[in-house]
Amino acid sequence: MRTINNIEHLLQPLEKAIQVSFLPTVVKHTFNELDRLIYTLPAKFGGLGIFDPTKSCHTEFSSSTRATAPLVHAIKDQQLFLTPEENFAISKETSAAKAGITIQKSAEHKITLRRVQERLPSEKAQHMELLCKKGTSAWLTTLPLEEFGFVLNKQEFSDAICLRYNYIIKNMPHRCACGEANSINHALCCKKGGYVSMRHNQLRDLIAHLLTSVGCRDVQTEPPLIPIDNEVFDRKSVNTAAEARLDVSARGVWNSMDRTFVDVRVFHHGAPSNKCPTIEKSFQKHENEKKLTYNRRILQVEKATFTPLVYSTSGAMGDEAEKFQKRVATLMTYKKGNLYSDCISYIRKKDPLCNTPYSTDCNQRLQGACIESR
Repeated sequence: MRTINNIEHLLQPLEKAIQVSFLPTVVKHTFNELDRLIYTLPAKFGGLGIFDPTKSCHTEFSSSTRATAPLVHAIKDQQLFLTPEENFAISKETSAAKAGITIQKSAEHKITLRRVQERLPSEKAQHMELLCKKGTSAWLTTLPLEEFGFVLNKQEFSDAICLRYNYIIKNMPHRCACGEANSINHALCCKKGGYVSMRHNQLRDLIAHLLTSVGCRDVQTEPPLIPIDNEVFDRKSVNTAAEARLDVSARGVWNSMDRTFVDVRVFHHGAPSNKCPTIEKSFQKHENEKKLTYNRRILQVEKATFTPLVYSTSGAMGDEAEKFQKRVATLMTYKKGNLYSDCISYIRKKDPLCNTPYSTDCNQRLQGACIESR
């Protein structure tokens, strides 16, 4: 595609094979023309990155021509030897061309995404917006490295694709083990079997492990808060329970000696209680609830800082969680000497991958429990 122009007709059999054989195996679901358009988008725009060769071949050829233009000119001029200045100029021109191509493709993908959202019902359009959040698609683009735990079996992968696009999972029973009507939304919210707690605890333990690995001190899971004596708070929403606990505490997160408390919340955007006009408002709502409950007590009694970490079941994260990840990545860079880009990439892949197996496993185990209860 990058070397020959006008070959759309030659690639039609390939696109047919993708639609007839490959995609049904991957998504395990019937799809229409609009779904196929969604799959062509990159993962960060809510797609699967499975492009249509008949539509992308012209763009790929144009991009290749543009990126290699400086070298082509050098070959045509029969320049056998290039001075360091000429090499630098060609390298700079090539890099600028590649950067321009990246920007152009990103703009085209955004236009395609906007057109897709205009054709979708409002609820599905908002779900596509959720899939564009950072972290949502990290599990999909991660190499399956067993050393780091980046491995999903084929059942988990298939279920994760269905959860990503709200497809009905094959052989899913009509009723849950708890007695309620079963659905993907219900399976991700039902507390039967303890999987809602397990996915929360997995993230909590991961955060504690990351803070320990980057050199934070006095890392504790579920640390008890100092009991309240005569303190008075200006908000009634503050948790004043004697045995109140948060998920993780550590020293050296934001400042070298200050203590920081973090509390994790994982919510499912499809639940009726989480209906908000926009995705951002959903995350802000949960972050504000955490702050209203704990922030005053942490500041006034513990003399520490508080950071609420809010994630969705899809792997997306709120603003506070994103800032926290960046800070941990910075500490990891200082501690281990790795590149910041590698550290933040590792953390962003690790967080949703903690969530994805438990989301899919929750779905599978609820099915098994339902069958056993018949």
